[in-house]
Amino acid sequence: MKRIITLCVGLVTALALQAQSDFPLQFADANGNIIPDGTTLNLSDAEVDDFGIAQVHSHVFVKNTGTTDVQAGTAYTIQSISNGALQSCFPTNCFQETKPGSYQSPTGNIGVGELRDMQTEWLPDAAGTAKVTFQLLTYKQNVITKQWNKEKEGPTITLNFSYGQQDAVSQATTDKNILSVTYCDLQGRPVAQPQRGLYVRTTTFADGTREVKKLRK
Repeated sequence: MKRIITLCVGLVTALALQAQSDFPLQFADANGNIIPDGTTLNLSDAEVDDFGIAQVHSHVFVKNTGTTDVQAGTAYTIQSISNGALQSCFPTNCFQETKPGSYQSPTGNIGVGELRDMQTEWLPDAAGTAKVTFQLLTYKQNVITKQWNKEKEGPTITLNFSYGQQDAVSQATTDKNILSVTYCDLQGRPVAQPQRGLYVRTTTFADGTREVKKLRK
């Protein structure tokens, strides 16, 4: 009996992994490199515009790795937010939320092979942090009602935003083992040795987390 149960558990796990690999959408970076399911990104890349509005960017994209166009959306949970608003413009219209809770985005078409910027950032009013988890969803249209109904649930990603706490973030990251550090320009092209200008630096740690920051050389 124990062996049968073990085999059943193994089969269920294998089927779950197969279903995940068959999902047509994946989180990715600006270069189209797939971000593994369940990854946590630590983000402190802040920009302040001429009006004094700060934005901490995620630099997360969604890639259609399937063989057909996909009607897509996200389910997302804001676990914590010190202040300000979480903004995302994926897959189509922009939306903002200011309180913890579970939400769902609008839906939109993602073409085959398309790499689309999620345009997701935290807009803080003051120093603090925000934490949100996104899950990719696909939709199927009802032939009678023409409404789009949720079809499948896909990969997840957690975004840990931080603003005005760079020292604390730097101290936390020094306690981790760094696996790799890569750079790309604002068009997503890899750069071996950054010269003068703006670049996006991605630091990957041994525990699977990543830190994405925009740097000026």
